[in-house]
Amino acid sequence: MILSTDSTANLPKEYYGEMNIKMIPMQINLNDKTYDDLSTDLPIEEYYQYMREGATPTTAQINEYKAREYFEELLKSGEDILHIGFSSALSGSTATMKRIADELNETHKNKIIVIDSLNAASGEGMLVMKAFDLMREGKTIDEIADEVTKLIPYSCSYFTVEQLKYLVRGGRVSKVSGMLGTLLNIKPILRVDDQGRLVAYKKVISRRKAISELANICAEKIADTKYVFIDHAVCQDDANKLATMLNEKLGVEPIITDLTQVIGCHTGPGLLAVFFIGKEN
Repeated sequence: MILSTDSTANLPKEYYGEMNIKMIPMQINLNDKTYDDLSTDLPIEEYYQYMREGATPTTAQINEYKAREYFEELLKSGEDILHIGFSSALSGSTATMKRIADELNETHKNKIIVIDSLNAASGEGMLVMKAFDLMREGKTIDEIADEVTKLIPYSCSYFTVEQLKYLVRGGRVSKVSGMLGTLLNIKPILRVDDQGRLVAYKKVISRRKAISELANICAEKIADTKYVFIDHAVCQDDANKLATMLNEKLGVEPIITDLTQVIGCHTGPGLLAVFFIGKEN
């Protein structure tokens, strides 16, 4: 069986090689150039500096041609494929991957199963890692797909942002709310809900309190401490602070990753997020 995902799963780059997880990248358009997500041609620090200087990158979802080319190449191995994709509430990519998979399933002996993670960034990646563990246990593709699907309602994704303007631009918060939040130094805590959408969770005053609140939420809601991820967009110090808090509260060593450029396009530099399997979403 082949385990597959897309670049928004935000796994550490070495995981793809060490664990033989296949990945299809989404794309970013910046300064009249197109880059694959996670490409070394667009370093993370450079990308977010462009954004701080006023650049407005855009993203492109996976199209049918890319999806078919990707799956057809994997099918040459003669193995079944389990693909875990980006939330369908945030992008049409997973719907495209599923549509192409359904077409290919009609003409190939080996099957493709596409799972809508209803998650983003390491919330998606966390489910990929759960699938990897089940593969190592010798589970069949159908058993893995079933167990991963059952985990989705318990996959928790909570985050805060440095500036609201990127969420305003993406339509995640209203212009008035964004302006007032900036003036009052309000730092929203947002989450991905059980339908894969970004929704407001609560508001706090100051970045320091937002980091502390992320730690408190995780400590209160967590049910499985094996995989705890922290994603950040060029705010390594804040990620380290959050990791220290979680270690003190839960005795865990979170996996810290740089936020992929495609996700960062919509949240901006300064995003800080925590992901874990909880008692509920």
